[in-house]
Amino acid sequence: MGGPAGRRGHIVRLSAIGAAHDAPTRNGRLHALSDAELQQSGIPWTILRPSHFMQNLLGAKAGEHLYGLLGDSRAGVVDARDIAAAGAAILAAPRQHENMVYTPTGPESISLDQAADEIARATGQPVRYVPQSPEQARDGLLQAGLDQWSAEVLAEYRVAYGSGWGDFTNDHVARITGRQPRTFAEFVRDHREHFASA
Repeated sequence: MGGPAGRRGHIVRLSAIGAAHDAPTRNGRLHALSDAELQQSGIPWTILRPSHFMQNLLGAKAGEHLYGLLGDSRAGVVDARDIAAAGAAILAAPRQHENMVYTPTGPESISLDQAADEIARATGQPVRYVPQSPEQARDGLLQAGLDQWSAEVLAEYRVAYGSGWGDFTNDHVARITGRQPRTFAEFVRDHREHFASA
């Protein structure tokens, strides 16, 4: 945060999609509290509230089955590498982004049926999305060894995303970095070996 004389500090905070005091997830409500603390700190700031990470799906495939938190809805899933690139670009030119809140998304809003099809195409293996209710998602996460609090929070995201809460895209990554965010097809190609062995 410090630096040579005459330079101001700047904080880029990684928050969560839809962070607000009335967010439908407790994670969003907790992030809103931290966002507010930063906004009131007197330190120059930029807040990133990214959409659902593409990387979340790296642990969501089990054999021929793909699981996830979108229900039958879509989301503007974003590659975490694009979020990192946005953060770096902001820190390289902080004054342009001071006191701004961005919600980085990918270039397209996709369903998990589409995600499964894309993974199948890239790996040459059959992959089918298995929708789960919020309760099934929570119970499956608990059985996989996740703690109760985290499993319940993710089940809340299943409710929110399942209602279409994340079904949007925007130009925030391109506006900040000067280039288009990665597509889900590009992400899958980059991680094809992981998906093929999952």
